[in-house]
Amino acid sequence: MANRKLSIFDNFEQLSNAAAEELAKLIENRIIVHERFSLALSGGSTPGRLYEILAEEPYKQSIPWRKVDLFWVDERCVNPDDDESNYRLVKELLLRKIEIPEENIHRIKGELSPEIAAAQYKRELINYFGEDSTDFDLVILGFGKDGHTGSLFPGSTEIHDHDSLVLTSEVSYAGRPSKRVTLGLLALKQARHIFVLASGKAKAEITRLVLVQNDRELPISLVSPEYGELFWMIDKEAAGLLPKDFLD
Repeated sequence: MANRKLSIFDNFEQLSNAAAEELAKLIENRIIVHERFSLALSGGSTPGRLYEILAEEPYKQSIPWRKVDLFWVDERCVNPDDDESNYRLVKELLLRKIEIPEENIHRIKGELSPEIAAAQYKRELINYFGEDSTDFDLVILGFGKDGHTGSLFPGSTEIHDHDSLVLTSEVSYAGRPSKRVTLGLLALKQARHIFVLASGKAKAEITRLVLVQNDRELPISLVSPEYGELFWMIDKEAAGLLPKDFLD
């Protein structure tokens, strides 16, 4: 894949710090020409460490948060203060520690019905980006041990939908709330930059299937910006099953 870059780090902490540094550079470069920066965030423990780092110095002060608009890749249909809410995760780790205007926070309203929440979020995206292209400046993604990303799951109808910005999905996974709202592949395809973050041995097999086998049944393998750049940032454990010649 011509627009995919792979970086392998010694450990999870090194990976997370590198992602924070790269994110800060993208913001700095983009706002020189555009004045705003649109960032879509995922839930999960791997991106979570990145958010913690961004809430600390130097990024807490050096990133011009008033010019950053935050969106969400997906959300479970729960109240925003629920332990399962992706919005709550970001709020606890990042939002309450930085100075960012309320109007810069564009959350998916998981407390509503999935269909209404999805329709409202789609309208929010169109109001911000316009009708033509939802070109997020950066999307942060992780993936599960089954290869799902956002709330796009293997075997679902959603992974065959290349025309929707926002989708509803319903799936049983790890005992989590099943009803969800997620960005569709169309929105991911239009992004300027995507970070795929992966850490630990549990992610090694999916990493191999995507990067070596190009397994198209896995949602994370379908993430490919049409004109943007895709950065895979993984640690040595997640890279553990990649062949040596591939790494070279």
